This record gives sequence, structure tokens and C-alpha cells, in this order.
Amino acid sequence: MKKFFFSSLILIFFLIIIYISLNSNFRRSFLNLSSGLINNYYLIIIKKNLSSENTVFKSIKILENQIKITDYLTTSQKNSFIDNIYYNLSIIEKNINDERDLISLSSVVKKLILKDPNIYNALIWNAKIMSYENKESEKVYSLIDSAIKLSPSNDKAYKFAIDYSNKNNNKEKIQNYCKDFHNSFLGSFSSKENLSKFSESSMTRFALQIETDQKNKNYIIEGITLNSVQDYVIGFDKPSDISNFIFMSNFFPGTLISILSIELKNINDEVIKVPFSKIFMSLENSFIINDQNLQKIFVNSYDDEKISFKFYDEFKDISQIKLKMNLSKANITNLPNC
Repeated sequence: MKKFFFSSLILIFFLIIIYISLNSNFRRSFLNLSSGLINNYYLIIIKKNLSSENTVFKSIKILENQIKITDYLTTSQKNSFIDNIYYNLSIIEKNINDERDLISLSSVVKKLILKDPNIYNALIWNAKIMSYENKESEKVYSLIDSAIKLSPSNDKAYKFAIDYSNKNNNKEKIQNYCKDFHNSFLGSFSSKENLSKFSESSMTRFALQIETDQKNKNYIIEGITLNSVQDYVIGFDKPSDISNFIFMSNFFPGTLISILSIELKNINDEVIKVPFSKIFMSLENSFIINDQNLQKIFVNSYDDEKISFKFYDEFKDISQIKLKMNLSKANITNLPNC
């Protein structure tokens, strides 16, 4: 009886293995479920550990164990677990307030870069670690520049570059990084904790949502220019009666949206300039900076922004809307134009 039981157990095991091997959909679902369980397990214990004493050291040990386990299950190169490892590492890094704790991350950060050399934050962390270890400045700047090439519009690499240059009294570097930051608009950034209708944060597009009789219509506007006043003209698929619209974007934090005027055009080609005194604006995440001549909006997060414009009147048979805007970046230091 016992022999029959073990034989049956072995047979069932091999049948499961064969089924997993032959059925690609089941295999994919099984692997996704397994990776999800492992990822959630380590995320939970790292978050729990960060609320106790000696948080960083213990959390690093847990993360190192996660890397060993996932390397054993898949490969030591880039694998399906890497996004979660990076996410857990970013959680630990946010809880670091001491240079020595950041240096203790060195081994994990280097392992992450070996798996994927194109992780923006990992390159910045490594540059910081090398600066605290008094490594050659050329190597530190090389890592900073590599991060900037991955996401030129992101402010994080520039902030560290300027801090590091100021520490080394390199005024030329400070000036160059400040200039490059304010003029860069390419690149993007996405995070596991920020879900976006635009897929990622970038400086290259925004959208207008127009309410129609049947359903809301989204118009995507691309080809944005920084640091200059531009007319962004949106022609409607068909004329509509308009009393409001929504400006949607996922610009980088620190972006300044300066709206100088809003004009509507109807089917008779009549141009209607709507004064800001006849508009009510409400924002989901950002903030308005008081200015008598324009509406200046300060973007403060990686989340999607929805800015609602509600007219005091309804305008009939509108075929086009024109926004006169200037997109720029707020300063990242107290230095002029920086």
C-alpha cells in the first residue's frame, strides 16, 4: 500500500511537470504566480523591518537574500524579478539618512547595475556611493552623465551633480549642469508605484479632454517647446458646445506651466478670448502660483495631473481651442537660473 502511494505521488509529480512543459499558457501563469508570491513576501518583510530598529542593515541583508533566491530560480543576469528588487532597494534608500548607510548599499547597487546597466536611480546611487568613498571625480561624473543620458529631463541626476560640483568648488561644472537641466526636455521616467495614462513622465506631450454630447474626447498634443511662449492649437473632430475642458499631463516634478491666454474659435471663424476672471480652475495634484498676468502652475509629483477649466458661460459650436503657454522648469538651487 505504501509503495503504491509513493508510486502514485511520483507519477502525479511527473505528470504535472510534463503538463507545465507542454502547456505554455499554464507555465506562464504558474511562473507569474510564483514570482508574485516571492516578490510580495520580500516586499512585506522589508517594509515591516523598516519600521523597527537597525532598519537599513537588516533590510539590506533581506534584499541580498532575495537576489540569491531569484538568481537561483532564474538567472544571475537580467530576470523577471529585477523590477521588484529595484523597487525594494528604492524603499530602503528612501529611509537612509547617513552616508555610511548608503555605502553599505554598495554591493547590492553594483549587483543591480550588473543585471541591468540602464537603471536611472541605480546609477545615481552608485555615483553617490563613489563620491562618499572619495573615488576619482571623473568616474563619479561618468556615472552621473550616464544617468542623464537615460533620462535628460529628470532632475535627480542634475541635483546630485550640482551638489557634488559645489563640494569640489567646480563652478564650470555647476554652470553647465544648470544650463543643461533647464534646456533638456527629452527622456522619460516610469515607476512601479506611479500608474499613468501616459505610461510615463515626460516633457513631450499633454492632452485635452473635451466633453461632448456622446462621450469625452481626448486630444493628444505633441511637439512641445521649452522656455518659449507657444500657441498650442487643438482642432476638434466636429463642433461642440463647450463650458469646460480638462488639461491632462504627466510632466516631471518641478515643471512650470504658464498659461497666458485661452482662445476659442467657432464655426463662423469668430475668435473668443476667454478672460481668466471668467474661468474657475481646479487642480488634482499641482499648485497655482499667484501671478497677475497669467496662470502659473507648479507640478509637484510623478502622478498624472488633471487641471479642470470651467467657464462661467457656455460657448456654442466651437471648432478649435488655442492655449498660449510657456513650459519651463523651476530652479533646483538658489543660484540664478539654476
